[in-house]
Amino acid sequence: MKNRPLIKVVTLCRKGFPAPLQTNLKKAAEKTLRMIPYNVVKKQTGKISIGFITIVVVGPKTIQKLNATYRKKNKPTDVLSFSRMNSGLPEFSFEESDLGEVLICWDIAKKQAIEYKTTIKEELERLTVHGVLHLFGYDHEIGPSEEKKMFTLQDKILKTL
Repeated sequence: MKNRPLIKVVTLCRKGFPAPLQTNLKKAAEKTLRMIPYNVVKKQTGKISIGFITIVVVGPKTIQKLNATYRKKNKPTDVLSFSRMNSGLPEFSFEESDLGEVLICWDIAKKQAIEYKTTIKEELERLTVHGVLHLFGYDHEIGPSEEKKMFTLQDKILKTL
């Protein structure tokens, strides 16, 4: 049997962020990591046996600044992913085991939950799954086949949560 690297999930949330939602962020990320195919995980993690990813809940000013700097889109967005495997993106840690960060905008998540007629828990799970998939090289913006591949896996994961 192939040994998957152990990937730990760290969550960083603003003061007062509901503890049950923080737990859900971690569970959604962990489930996503288990459902990403082995070959994809190994491609992104290389030879490390233990790594970690960080899920960070931020405000609109922070995410807008990062979106403008790294995606040249000067507006807030719902989720950004920064993988250590992608060149030109910020490294918030110098640890080789740091596989990347997923930043979720709390204000946009709340608005989207209302817009999509879902709960904030479900919207945060969707954004977490989406962001973690991006960390591991899935990219819906490349083209229709990659979009289908990413969203098919995303939907499969969300159905298990």
